[in-house]
Amino acid sequence: MRVTWLPVAVLLAIGFSTIIGQQFPDLGGWRYVASFAFVVAFTVSILIHELAHALVAMRFKIPVTEINLGFFAAGTHIEGERKTPFEEFAVSVVGPLASLLVGAVAYLGSRAADEGVAYVALFELAIANLIVGITNLLPGLPLDGGWVLRAFVWKLTGNMHTGTVAAAWAGRLIAIAVLAAPVVLEEVFNRQPTIIDFVIALAVGFFLWMGSTASLMQARLRRRLPALQVRNLARRAIAVHAGTPVSEAVRLAGEQRAGAVVVIDGEGKPHALVSESAVNAVAPNQRPWTTVGEVATRIGSGHIIGVNDTGEEILATLRKNPASEYLVLDPEGKVYGVLTSADVEQAFRNR
Repeated sequence: MRVTWLPVAVLLAIGFSTIIGQQFPDLGGWRYVASFAFVVAFTVSILIHELAHALVAMRFKIPVTEINLGFFAAGTHIEGERKTPFEEFAVSVVGPLASLLVGAVAYLGSRAADEGVAYVALFELAIANLIVGITNLLPGLPLDGGWVLRAFVWKLTGNMHTGTVAAAWAGRLIAIAVLAAPVVLEEVFNRQPTIIDFVIALAVGFFLWMGSTASLMQARLRRRLPALQVRNLARRAIAVHAGTPVSEAVRLAGEQRAGAVVVIDGEGKPHALVSESAVNAVAPNQRPWTTVGEVATRIGSGHIIGVNDTGEEILATLRKNPASEYLVLDPEGKVYGVLTSADVEQAFRNR
């Protein structure tokens, strides 16, 4: 649970304790106990919302790494893209539906309670989940409804990125509508907006605008990914033994017009890389007396990439196993070259 959940928890507790105090003045300090119970129940209902996303994602064998609860920041972190529009739809719509179901159960519970603090608590919990469910179904990113809209556009156009762009722009329109909400309240319902109305509208509108903008940027970025190929980005490498002086490795690389150095063992198998920064850190007059083994970095299991990998696979490797350089192997397991994260970043800038 993120610490940003605390502000909304405090606001909910204060608001509910005020409602309880007005309706049941004889409760005294017990109203705060009731408020705490209400906040816990609402937190559990948000957790149910996120668990619904997670369970359906895992049903489709999509990895889920964490669930966060926060002020305007609750979310289920799902790794990777959904493979079909139906998977996108199912994973996205189930959260709001879970909130609406919790709201319905809470409402039925309030009808059974009939009166008293339990009735008020269950009724308010029903209203809160109704708001969460309906709000999240609004068709704009980063709301769940935005991902539902993305799934529909994806299905109609056959292009996932077109769906993201459409849902992101819809999210921007919703953000603008939220910012204008206090003025609309005054014009349509003849209700004078308060400073709290404007603060809430600004906070929610800012959250929606930033989320939709991030999704839009990501969609534009992912459109470039298929053009990125390890084969075209990898630097040619020379293979030397650990005892080779740095000066000799630099000379050989220059002769063969290579941009990277791979350190091999006695059996000719690569086990370390010498980065450009490591070579530059050695003074020219010290290079004849410094071996590549002394400045090399051992190759980790996650720092090997295939020569035929493309955009999405490249990004997945860089995200999962961050490094400055990666050993590139051909389909037969032989050294093809070295891929640097700096070259990948430059390729993105140039497209």
